[in-house]
Amino acid sequence: MGVSKHTAKAAPSGSRLEKVHVLSHPAFAPTAAAWWALIGVQICFASFPATGKLALQGFSPWALCFWRVACAALVFAVLAAWRHGRKALPTWGELIPAVLLSLLGITLNQLFFLLGLAHSSAVRGGLLVMIIPIMTLAWAVLRRHERLGLRRAAGVGCAALGVLLLVGDSLFADGFSADGFFLANAACYAVYLVEVRRLLQRHAPVVVVAWMFVLALPPVAWLAHNETLWPVTATLGQQTALLWVVLVPTVFAYLLNIYALQRLAASVTAVFVCFQPLLAGSLAVVLLGETLSWRDGATFVLVVFGVWLASRDNTAHKHANSAESQGSGQGSR
Repeated sequence: MGVSKHTAKAAPSGSRLEKVHVLSHPAFAPTAAAWWALIGVQICFASFPATGKLALQGFSPWALCFWRVACAALVFAVLAAWRHGRKALPTWGELIPAVLLSLLGITLNQLFFLLGLAHSSAVRGGLLVMIIPIMTLAWAVLRRHERLGLRRAAGVGCAALGVLLLVGDSLFADGFSADGFFLANAACYAVYLVEVRRLLQRHAPVVVVAWMFVLALPPVAWLAHNETLWPVTATLGQQTALLWVVLVPTVFAYLLNIYALQRLAASVTAVFVCFQPLLAGSLAVVLLGETLSWRDGATFVLVVFGVWLASRDNTAHKHANSAESQGSGQGSR
């Protein structure tokens, strides 16, 4: 997912967690190009649930994940080597943490989302990735990078209520459901966002992204080794959907994300992320004929309000020093 994919992934503005996501620019210089790039990121990531669902009609989740990771690994490895040369190579001391982060942020994150999407609706997938900022905050509190506070606790509770409203009846009704995969996807990416900050302190974002995809390729290839990577039964539409998933919500979304986040603060990007479920739901209705229920609308309102409440700046600083980590949803995803 994408994610990225790749999923709302901003750290709370002014917080310790946000300040350690230092990108290459010492100060943000918002430009029209950065705003358009940020809008493009939301459109790219929002297109993933619907187009991913179309691609999954002809390809298995394992095969689709393989193509996403393989193509992104190639593109970002070339970019990192071109821009940074030998500095793009991790040290031996960084290799094991990078492998573990890649497992969380790419391999499990993307597989869980695709497995959920294969057995659920694109609308539901687009809604549940919104819980990523709340899970990120929760993990940061457990790791003592953040203080919870009354306002943030209320935001977490509000978002949790929205999720329970949507998945409470089905989460464990028949074993580990599709909703369970979506929530596992969000949990993996939340832990990744908190833990990857140390690498982002020392390396350019494109280098870290390249490491994540390259290191994810061996386990993803192993998981997909019994799958037919390019089924002859896949239609032209399904093949086109796969190509879209590889290029748009994966490669293009990550590239635009890196560009935008070097110039815009996380407090700004967090507002735009809330539009992803609206776009994803609209595409699901148009492309897949899915329908929206009152629970979908109520969940959207509760989770967005919870994320906004938990992410409000409680300090006197009005300008963020850094931006959200790059990696969606599924984008995060």
